[in-house]
Amino acid sequence: MRVLCEATGLSPEDVLPTIEIPPDSALGDMASTISFALAKTMRKNPAAIAQEIVAKIIEGIAGEPLLASVESKGPYINLYLNRGAMAEEVLRAVEDVGREYGRSEEFSGLRVLVESPAVNPSKPWHIGHARNAILGDALGNILQWVGYDVVRLDYVNDLGLQIAQLVWKLKQSPKKPEDQKYDHYLGHLYVEVQEAFEKDEEAQGEIREVSRNLENLESEDARLSGKMVTDCVLAQCQTAYRLGIYHDFQVWESAIAHSGLLDEAREMMLKTKNVYQPTEGDKAGCIVADLSKMEEFGDMKEPEKVLFRSDGTRTYAGADVALQLWKFGVFRDPFRYAQFEMQPNGKPVLRTALEGETGGFGKFDVVMNVIASRQAHPQRLVYSILNLMGYTTESENSHHIAYEFVGLEDESFSGRKGTWIGYSTDDVLDKAVQLAESEVEKRNPDESDDFKKRVAEQVAVGAIRYFMLNASPDRKITFRWEEALDFNGDAAPYLQYSRARAKRILERAGQQDNRNYDASLLITDEESELVKAIAKLPEEIVGVAKGMKKEVWGTSFTSNKITAFGYNLANLFSKFYDTSPVLKAEESTKSARLALVRAFITAMDSCLNILGIPLVERM
Repeated sequence: MRVLCEATGLSPEDVLPTIEIPPDSALGDMASTISFALAKTMRKNPAAIAQEIVAKIIEGIAGEPLLASVESKGPYINLYLNRGAMAEEVLRAVEDVGREYGRSEEFSGLRVLVESPAVNPSKPWHIGHARNAILGDALGNILQWVGYDVVRLDYVNDLGLQIAQLVWKLKQSPKKPEDQKYDHYLGHLYVEVQEAFEKDEEAQGEIREVSRNLENLESEDARLSGKMVTDCVLAQCQTAYRLGIYHDFQVWESAIAHSGLLDEAREMMLKTKNVYQPTEGDKAGCIVADLSKMEEFGDMKEPEKVLFRSDGTRTYAGADVALQLWKFGVFRDPFRYAQFEMQPNGKPVLRTALEGETGGFGKFDVVMNVIASRQAHPQRLVYSILNLMGYTTESENSHHIAYEFVGLEDESFSGRKGTWIGYSTDDVLDKAVQLAESEVEKRNPDESDDFKKRVAEQVAVGAIRYFMLNASPDRKITFRWEEALDFNGDAAPYLQYSRARAKRILERAGQQDNRNYDASLLITDEESELVKAIAKLPEEIVGVAKGMKKEVWGTSFTSNKITAFGYNLANLFSKFYDTSPVLKAEESTKSARLALVRAFITAMDSCLNILGIPLVERM
């Protein structure tokens, strides 16, 4: 890029958008369309401009060791790199940073909150919940890799009708079977209680009484509810941990209701512009936001959006606005925090509580909520109300990471109807492990059962995570076993296998680290293409973070760019493996190629770590 800037007098910001990687390396390692942009101001033919730029670059090419040659093809400028110099620079750079390769400080100093997956504590995760959780986790990983201070939050809705229904049912149900996970047990009860609630008026009355009792924290129903929800969330966490998903905080609905947060938010809202309390009409005494002030909602028949009802209770919109303001630290944090559990990663997850330590949550510069696409309007409404109230910065930095429906072939799911039974995330994981173990057995018949089970679990988890991340979140997807567990195609097992194969080369070479090599020997097409791919990883990661743009339906998140990078990297390594013998090469070539193998492993490790895919040493 520097030579183009010097030849044109343009800034890096102007030149960078014109640079592309040609589909065929015969057309250059890099190309630029800068002549098209200059043609508008120079009023000359782009092809003639390209020739002039190439001539200027050639004059100073001796001072640029990475650049071998440059040529113009019509209006295009094609640049060819010195393959040996490029390999030397890339491999040394990878070695210098090691396991941190791909990280940057692009967004250093900014704090971001990622909320996901907010599964109701009344049932096990189904496969759609898994997509939410995996997207949220990968999003947090990517943001960490580009410098953000990332905090991961889960929302636990432990109030409401469904909780009252389950408490009512628990009081008359037999104990949970010993071999059944608690969230699965509750899920079955939830199906049963729906039938009773729809048909039995007496049951409806009793459930409403339970719902009222839940407001009294000293009641027996509230104590039973607290234990039930805690046990369910603990069971759901076991599913999360299998997928490598952890959190820093949980915010519980009951803590919100009794902490004073809503009271403080209500008083604060009345002091902002465009929020008021009508004294007459059907909304008298309510706290409303006047959406007519915003062009987007100007045609609404009733532009007054109720945030709090006249009796002081909040609407969904009011609670969501209050919670969003709390996340940004607009008013004081009313919560205390208690440890919910020590997670398998060695870090505690804290939950909001009415007793415990104060502080620790802080405020955030950016807030990202991972929520289904069907919630696009309510989410946009919340951000619009923030803007209406004068919190423009907070509105701009609020993001809805929207995702579409995910299902299994020929199956659809409903918590109330129980159609998830047999197809929960736990069930999908178990089946994936079973299928993976069969493949691992074929490849490693002499290994121990423990080895086969451990590797099968790693492969299964990787397969599910990759499948969920390998499509744009706004696309509906159907989970297919043969695609997810493909050891030879666009799937996690293929990436894991390519890494394991590279590790095997190093093991057989008897060396893991040796900096005494001549990378300038790496000049074949296969070697050069692999080197170039490794060099692109930092740019790819930053590109995903910078490419997050707000759309009508939510904020875009291209996790599939990282899966595509990993798949391409694995393909290029396979080509290198097939064409470039390592262990049988002449000694100097062998040393250089071993260095390239180590750099590939480092880059693949970074890619897999970002995606949350387990690193498999042997497959």
